[in-house]
Amino acid sequence: MALRKWLPKLALWTGLAICIAFIAWVAWGFLQFDHDIDNPREGGFSGWQCDAGRDCGS
Repeated sequence: MALRKWLPKLALWTGLAICIAFIAWVAWGFLQFDHDIDNPREGGFSGWQCDAGRDCGS
């Protein structure tokens, strides 16, 4: 009987933890993307942002 009381609460807390982890993961991705936009020559971004005819790594 006690398990039936705790199961819905456990499911809600687990869902909340998953939502928080997902939000943190998306926020980290936005921060990484912002860093890559600001620093394209550090090798973390594709060459479309670099000067025409030049490689980002040089």
